Amino acid sequence: MIPLRLDLRNFLCYRENVPTLDFTGIHLACLCGPNGHGKSALLDAITWCLWGKARARSQDALISFGAEECRVQLDFSSRAETYRVIRSHVKGGGRRQQGATDLQLQSLSGGDPVALTGNTIRESQAKIDRTVGMDYETFINSAFLLQGRADEFTNKPPADRKAVLAKVLSLETYDLLQTRARERLSRVTGDGQELSGRLAEMRRQADDIGDPTEEIAEADRSLSLVNQGLERQRQEADGLRVRLTQMEASKQRLNAIRVQMEALGQDLEHLGSEEKAIAARIEQFQLIAAQEGPVREGIVRLARARDDLDRMEQARQRFDHLLRQRTPLDLAIQEARTRLEGRIQTRQDRVEVELPKKAQEEPELLRGLEELDRRLVALARQRQEVAESRDRAQALATQVGEAKSTALRYESEGKELNAKLALLENEEAGRAVCPLCQTPLNQDSCLRLADSYRDQVGEKRGLYRQNRDLRGKLEKELADLEKELSQQEKALADEQRRADANRQELERRIQESRQAQTELDSSGRDLLALRKTLDEGAYAESELVKLKRLDQEIQELGYDESARQDLYQQTRELQPFEEQARRLDEALGSLPGAEGLLARTREMLERRQAELRRLDPERQTELEALTQLPGLEAKLREADEAVAGLEARRESAVARRGYLQGQLNRRKELLTDIEEGSARLRSIEDDQGTFQELVSALGRQGVQAMLIETVVPQLEEQTNLLLGRMTDNRMHVKLETQRERRTGRGEPIETLEINVNDELGPRGYEMYSGGEAFRVNLALRIALSKVLAQRVGAPLPTLFIDEGFGTQDASGRESILDALAAIQNDFEKIIVITHLDDMKEAFPVRIEVQKDSRGSTFWLN
Repeated sequence: MIPLRLDLRNFLCYRENVPTLDFTGIHLACLCGPNGHGKSALLDAITWCLWGKARARSQDALISFGAEECRVQLDFSSRAETYRVIRSHVKGGGRRQQGATDLQLQSLSGGDPVALTGNTIRESQAKIDRTVGMDYETFINSAFLLQGRADEFTNKPPADRKAVLAKVLSLETYDLLQTRARERLSRVTGDGQELSGRLAEMRRQADDIGDPTEEIAEADRSLSLVNQGLERQRQEADGLRVRLTQMEASKQRLNAIRVQMEALGQDLEHLGSEEKAIAARIEQFQLIAAQEGPVREGIVRLARARDDLDRMEQARQRFDHLLRQRTPLDLAIQEARTRLEGRIQTRQDRVEVELPKKAQEEPELLRGLEELDRRLVALARQRQEVAESRDRAQALATQVGEAKSTALRYESEGKELNAKLALLENEEAGRAVCPLCQTPLNQDSCLRLADSYRDQVGEKRGLYRQNRDLRGKLEKELADLEKELSQQEKALADEQRRADANRQELERRIQESRQAQTELDSSGRDLLALRKTLDEGAYAESELVKLKRLDQEIQELGYDESARQDLYQQTRELQPFEEQARRLDEALGSLPGAEGLLARTREMLERRQAELRRLDPERQTELEALTQLPGLEAKLREADEAVAGLEARRESAVARRGYLQGQLNRRKELLTDIEEGSARLRSIEDDQGTFQELVSALGRQGVQAMLIETVVPQLEEQTNLLLGRMTDNRMHVKLETQRERRTGRGEPIETLEINVNDELGPRGYEMYSGGEAFRVNLALRIALSKVLAQRVGAPLPTLFIDEGFGTQDASGRESILDALAAIQNDFEKIIVITHLDDMKEAFPVRIEVQKDSRGSTFWLN
C-alpha cells in the first residue's frame, strides 16, 4: 500500500479546511512538530480509514470537539492499481444511541471512480484487507511502528510471535487450505461411516428376505382356482341384476308419478292463493280511482308553489353572491387602514425615540475613539519593551550555549590530563617519555610532571564548577524570562485583538450616528404626510367605490327571506299530492291487466285439477308390479356377497404373490447395492487417508513450520545487519523456532524465542535499557518489513515509524539515521515522526505540523 493523497475533516485535532496531504514525490520524510500538535493523528487517520482502528477508545472519540461527524479519504496504490477509501462516522446521541459509520471503496485506475463497496461494512472491510494485502494487526507488526507499541512484536508471547510472522508471510492461506482439507476429511469420514452402516443394514435385510421362489409357485396355483369359481358366481349375479334393473325402472316410474301429483297439488294451492290476492288488488285499485278529482287539483297547486319558490331561490343566490363580494372589500379597507396606522407608528417611534438617541451619541463616541488611540500607543510601547526583553532572552540563550560548550571543553581537557597522569603513574621507572619532545624522563621528572598535571586537573575542575554555577544561574534566569515573556506576549496579543475590535465597533457607531442626524428631518416630513392621509381617509379608494356600488345593487334586488320561507312551507304541505298522483296513475294503468290475470288464473286451476284425476290410475298399476322387489333384492345380495368373498380371496392371493415377487426383486437390488457400496467404501477410505495427510501437512507443524524455518534465518540476518549499524556491532539477536520440553521427552515445542547478546554476553530482553530495547525492536520490525518485501519480490511500499527517538542519546540517534539511510532504497516511502530538531534536520522532506485555537494543520517543507 502506497499512500497518494490524504484528506480529512473533523478528525481528532484536525477540523475544517485542512489542506490535502500529497505524498507524491516523497521518498524519505519526517513528520515533525511539537508534542500534542497532531503528528500521530495523521497516521491514525490512515489506519482508521483503511481498517477502522486508531488509538482512540471509541469511534465517537475521533470526532473533533464541537463537531458531529468526521471523515477521512485516502487515495493509495496497491499492486499497480489505484484505489480510494472513504470512511466517515456520525456521533451517537438523541434517538440514535450509537454512532453510525459509512465505508466506501472505489477503484480509480480507469479514470472515473468505480464503486467496489460491499453490501455491509464487514464485506467492504474484507475487500480492503484483500486489496491492501494485510490486516491491521499485520500492519502494526511490520510496516507501521505505532507510537508506544514499537515492542508490540517483541513483547508478544513466543507462540503469538510465530503467529504474527505467519500472518506477515501470508501463511494464513495454508490455514485456509488446512481448514478446507479438515472439512473434506470430516465429510469423507461421515460419508464412510454412513455408507458402512448402510451396507450392514442391506446385508441384514438380504439375509432376512431369503429365497421366495417356491412360495411364488404355490401362490400361482391357488390364484388359478379362485379365478375359476369367481367367474361362475359373477354370471349368476349378473342375471339377478338384470331382473332387478327392470324392477328399478318400475320404481322410478312410480316415484315420477308421485312427484308429478305432489307438484300438481302445490300448484293448486298456489293458484288458489294467487286468485284471492288478485281479487284484493282489483278492489284496492277501484278505491284509489274514485279519488281522481281532488288529487288532480292538488297537483296543479303544487306546481304553482314550486315555480314561485324557484324564482325566490334565484334571487337569494344573487343576494348571497353580492354579500360574498362585499366581505373582501370590507377586509381590504380595514387592512389598508391598519397598514397605514402601522407605518405611522413605526415612523413615529423612529423619529421620536431611535433617531434622536443615535444622533446624540457622536460626541461621546469620538471621545471613546480618542481614548482607544491613546491605549493603542501604549500597547505599541509595551510591544517594544517585550521585543527588547526577547532580545535579552536570546542573548541569555547564547550565553547558556557558550557555557555548555565551555563545560564540554573543560571536561575533554580534564579527561586528557587524567589520561596523561594515569600514563605516568602506570609507566615503569625509566620508561616514561616526555609527551612533547619524546625524550626519556627519570623518576623525579615524572613526579614533577605528574604534580603539574594534578594542579592543572584541579584548576580545570575549579573552572568547570564555576562554569556550571554560571550556567545554572543563566538557565534559571532564561527560564524565568521565557515564562514572563510568554505571559506578556499572550496578554499583549489579547489586548490588541480587543482594542482592534473596539475601534471597529466605535467607527461603526459613529457612522450610524451621523446617518441618524441626516435621516431625522426627512422622517419627520414623512410622518406628517402619513397622518394627513389617515385623517382624510385617502386610502383604499377603489375598494370604497366598489363597496358603494354593491350596496346599491343589493337594495335594488329587494330580496325577502320571510317570503321565501312561506313559499317553502307551502310547497312541503302540498308535496303529499305527488305520491297520491303516482298511486292514482298506477291504479288506473294496472286495473285492466289485473282483471285479465284473474281470468287466466281461474282457467289454470281447472286444468291442474283435471291432470290430477288422470294420474291416480297409473299410480295404482305400478304399486302392484313392485310387490316382487324385496325377494329379488335378497337373492342379489347373497350372490354379491359370494362374489365379494371370492374377490377378497383373489386379491389376497395376488397381494401375496406380488409381495413375494417384490421381495425377490428387493433381494437382487440389495445384492447389487452391496457390491457397489463396498467398492465406494474402499474409495472413501482411500480419500480419508489422503485428506488426513493433507491436514497434517498443511498445519502449523507441517508446511508452515518449514516455510518459517526458511524465513527465520533471513529475518535474523536482516535484524543483525540493522542492529550492527545502530550499535557498532555490539549487539546481535538469535531467533530460535523450537525448544526442548522441560521433561526432555517428546517432540520439541514450536516457538519463536528472541535471544539478545552484547559484549557482556546473553541477557533477557527485559534487562536492556529503553534505548537499547528500542534499537532491538526497531531492527526486528524493519527486518520483518524487508522480509515481507523479499517474499512478494518487490520493494515494500511504505514504512511508518511513529516512536520516540528521545530514548536515544546523540550517538544512538545518529546510528538510527544511518540505518534509515541504508534501507531507504528497500522501500517506496519512509515516513518518520519526531519532535527532535537534530533529527528532523537530517531528512530531505519535512511535513511540518502546527496546532492553534482553530485546530491543527500542516505543510511540506
